[in-house]
Amino acid sequence: MENPNRQRIVLAKVGLDGHDRGIKVVARGLRDAGFHVIYAGIWQSPEAVVRAVADEDADWLGLSLLSGAHMTLVPRVMELLRSAGLGDVQVLVGGIIPEQDVAALKQLGVAQVFGPGTTIDEIGHFLRERPNRSHPAPAESTAKGDRNTLSRLVSAAARGESPDTNRLPAGTAAPHVIAVTGGGGVGKSTLIGKLIEVIRAAGRKVAVLACDPRSPITGGALLGDRIRMPSRPDDDSLFIRSLATPSGQSGVAPHVDRMVDLFGRFEYDTVIVETVGAGQGDTAIRDVADVVCVLVQPETGDELQWEKAGQLEIADIVVVHKADLPSAEYVESQIREHLNLPGCRPVPIVRVSSSKSIGVPELWDAIEEALESHGSRGTM
Repeated sequence: MENPNRQRIVLAKVGLDGHDRGIKVVARGLRDAGFHVIYAGIWQSPEAVVRAVADEDADWLGLSLLSGAHMTLVPRVMELLRSAGLGDVQVLVGGIIPEQDVAALKQLGVAQVFGPGTTIDEIGHFLRERPNRSHPAPAESTAKGDRNTLSRLVSAAARGESPDTNRLPAGTAAPHVIAVTGGGGVGKSTLIGKLIEVIRAAGRKVAVLACDPRSPITGGALLGDRIRMPSRPDDDSLFIRSLATPSGQSGVAPHVDRMVDLFGRFEYDTVIVETVGAGQGDTAIRDVADVVCVLVQPETGDELQWEKAGQLEIADIVVVHKADLPSAEYVESQIREHLNLPGCRPVPIVRVSSSKSIGVPELWDAIEEALESHGSRGTM
């Protein structure tokens, strides 16, 4: 049975150090040890890292530093955590840290410093021996729309808990829910990152629920989707949460509908749900989304694939992603032939290249048209 209190740890490299092999080894090792690891990436600012900790409702923050700037960057991170109301988040520091600086870092509030040669078992043992971060029930800040309160409420919803609606903000209409689904490696996170820019430019408030697989053996998860999305720590109208998704859930984390309702109450008008890399039978996302965008890419099969039952049947929009590849036009023609049969509903097909920034505004136009045509999930 899944442990509802499984610890979540954000791992990040702060500053200009671009060497990421070590932190990726730690991320995979802690995943295999049963932790939920949110990998925030390299070249992160202290502000971006603290925003990730807040939105992910993390218990731990692990910082990797090899640049020699630890006595400048770590104090800044600790200061930002306290000012953001996250002083109870425990911080680990790893990397090449001179012995004389270890005591100074611990005096700042760092829980532990791990130097070269530290094993994953040692890190995991340390994490397990420490008490879990307390997650207090939201109090008076709930009605004010406090961001940390929203983050805790999303965590509670992910555990299957129902909030006291009398203590929640009233919100307005239910948000529009846009699903982005498709096979592993098709570029869902990257495309969502581009969509976020278009949506925010239109003045909309957007939340992302990014589903990644949870290990059926250890219960651990490596949640890495947010590194392909824009880091905008000063933008209070963008919220990104990573969700560990059990196998057998058809690519969607449990209780997503409760999380969507929470975002509506906090006046987010758009929610994007990214599924786990999904296959032909993974169609549960249809039940929670107003518009389903199915991503396909060139060079991943022949025309027989489009004849099989599955994802194309639930698509409101088909996105031929990585459209800068030579066979994109051919794939589009194959899909168009499959979809545009007599008596079938019309399904738009949009060619998009996120790497070349081609087709994203056109995709958003198609999404808005579909939302207008289909309506939304209704009012709360």
